[in-house]
Amino acid sequence: MSAMPEQSSIDAVRAAVEAIVPSVDGWPGAAELGVERHVVDSIEQFLPGFVDLLATLLDAYAADVRAGVGFAGLDLNERREVFRAMSTEDSADMRDIIDGLLVFTYGGMYSEWTSYDRGTGRLERPAAWDRLGYGGPSDGNPEYRQDG
Repeated sequence: MSAMPEQSSIDAVRAAVEAIVPSVDGWPGAAELGVERHVVDSIEQFLPGFVDLLATLLDAYAADVRAGVGFAGLDLNERREVFRAMSTEDSADMRDIIDGLLVFTYGGMYSEWTSYDRGTGRLERPAAWDRLGYGGPSDGNPEYRQDG
């Protein structure tokens, strides 16, 4: 079993998810819903130790935006500048890192993950679905089925 990421690395991921899906008009954003836990768990499951590397990269690019300040210390727009810089790198690996961060953040934000109670195993309908007008998973449409 791998070691947990450093708390400072988890804080950097929390700052990242906050910049990707901020709270808007009284609706909670990814940080308020704890989506960084989903991102950290997902990354660590596939690439143990990578969250610490991700945080190091975010901090390194943050220095180009505002010297002497780590990624978590940047404001939302400055964090987005870091994402833009990383996503325009020549390295496909660097672009993949940002893509993964976006995918896991959106996955945590808009899936059942935010409404699943890990203690009881109870799953509620995510509030984000109603805000988006998403009806939820479909069991199919009988009109599209062909008999025989």
